[in-house]
Amino acid sequence: MRRWTRLNNTLLLFFAVLSVLCLAGGYYADGICIWLSFLTLLIWPILAGNLLLVAIQLFTKTKWKTIVPLLAILLHTDYLLAVYQLPYWNEPAASEQEGTSLTVVTYNASHFYWDRKYTMNEAAAYIKKLQPDIVCFQEAPGDGYYHRDSIRYAFDYVLYKYISRRTDHLPTTIYSRYPIHSVKALYYKNSSNMSLIADVRINNQYIRVINNHFETTSVNAYRGIITAPGKSLKVRAKAVKDLVLKMKSNYQKRAEQADSIHAEIERSPYPVLVCGDFNDTPASYTYHQLRKGLTDGFRDCGSGYQYTFRQLYKLWRIDYVFYSEFLKGQDCFSPDAPYSDHNMVVWRGILLK
Repeated sequence: MRRWTRLNNTLLLFFAVLSVLCLAGGYYADGICIWLSFLTLLIWPILAGNLLLVAIQLFTKTKWKTIVPLLAILLHTDYLLAVYQLPYWNEPAASEQEGTSLTVVTYNASHFYWDRKYTMNEAAAYIKKLQPDIVCFQEAPGDGYYHRDSIRYAFDYVLYKYISRRTDHLPTTIYSRYPIHSVKALYYKNSSNMSLIADVRINNQYIRVINNHFETTSVNAYRGIITAPGKSLKVRAKAVKDLVLKMKSNYQKRAEQADSIHAEIERSPYPVLVCGDFNDTPASYTYHQLRKGLTDGFRDCGSGYQYTFRQLYKLWRIDYVFYSEFLKGQDCFSPDAPYSDHNMVVWRGILLK
């Protein structure tokens, strides 16, 4: 009995500490704290472990100990609300506020080449049915996959386009039904990723659209070596070590990229709409840094469970739409479409007058 009590107490403490450290990893990215970022990827196992401990305590004489894992779970309420909203909880209420209706689509398109298939024409037709006003692509289709005329023809329903120019960075684009003004491209150092910042004139108002593609995790680059049959233990161990170091480096890059975009948001003279592939979860520093002072579209008007990365068991939300108070959401969803390894995020709302 004493042995069980000791084990139970140890597990309660262990998962409670993990929960606290995981939370800290989402708010601090300096120095040694960068290692805590790894725990944000383990948030589901940590939550599951605490939930199991809640159930176990109910069958013990010390039921009051359920408070420990319950509090550990409640620490991550913000995360849970960022991936799940009760159906009908965010149904738009009738509003007398006047403004311009907007539909925004953000999509990591994987160059519209996915699962050994060219998917651009099907994806373009799907997006057209959504009647978008602004479309932001990351890993947009480029010359290496499609002829320019083919791309232009597929998206001929969008009048204004800005396409990133440098070929040493993954192509990023902003398409708009409204005129695009004064575009600024941020090409991140020691990276193939970038952000586009564009002022879009909607009737007599301007909004600043910031389309982001932040540093990848690099998991896919090493997963094949780690899981491939026939590889020696030494080769696998080296691949795991290299992956951990690469992920640490990429966490630091994403934190720096998020800091730079947060500064751009703070300097904006217009309402902002921040979107794109952040390559990080709602438990992360990237998410919290960019959401400061902004509204998360899914939390504002989404419903159900939202994931945007179609691999890794469809658990992860890493693509977002955030906006300032002059924008009001009415609907936000992420359809499971087979055109990329990501889902697009579709946001509908109004730009208030």
